Amino acid sequence: MRRLAFTLTLCAAGMASAGTIYKWVDAQGTIHYSSQPAPGATELQIDAAPPRGASPANAPAPVADSSAAAAEPFRYTSCALTRPTNDQALPNAFAVSVAWRIEPALRSGDRVTLALDGKLQQGVSPTATSFSITPIDRGTHTLMVSVVDPNGRGLCQSSAVTFHVLQPSLLSPTRKTAPAPRPRPAPPRN
Repeated sequence: MRRLAFTLTLCAAGMASAGTIYKWVDAQGTIHYSSQPAPGATELQIDAAPPRGASPANAPAPVADSSAAAAEPFRYTSCALTRPTNDQALPNAFAVSVAWRIEPALRSGDRVTLALDGKLQQGVSPTATSFSITPIDRGTHTLMVSVVDPNGRGLCQSSAVTFHVLQPSLLSPTRKTAPAPRPRPAPPRN
């Protein structure tokens, strides 16, 4: 057995170059490999192996397994609101312009949804990249944008963005005119 391993090791070292190798079994049942023909040997054609860590220049490119690619689900790499920004204050706003970025581009059949304070906004085009919410109430609001597939499964969801709408109210109106001047004290009488 040791002789077989030694013979195979020597043979493997010699097979690094392409060529013909001969294989035969002797009377004791030992298998031999050689680059020289022997009586009763069978001829084996061996291609040269590339050096370790290198790939041959003329080797065909590996073929992608289509079943593995089909098993890999599609993913959006980015789904983010770009306007308004987080913690932004919008003074005297009666409408809010919302914009988002989806990467890669929206696939056919997928659609965008926009939620204000947890409620889906109606009228958002499924392929839009912006929307105007009007009217908007005074106070603090939270926005999120999502992408869903034709079956309604979520594919991508942005982080929540909180913004603040500042509007005048009857209890706290904004001043449109300068404050009235204070009366001056009367000069002392003599």
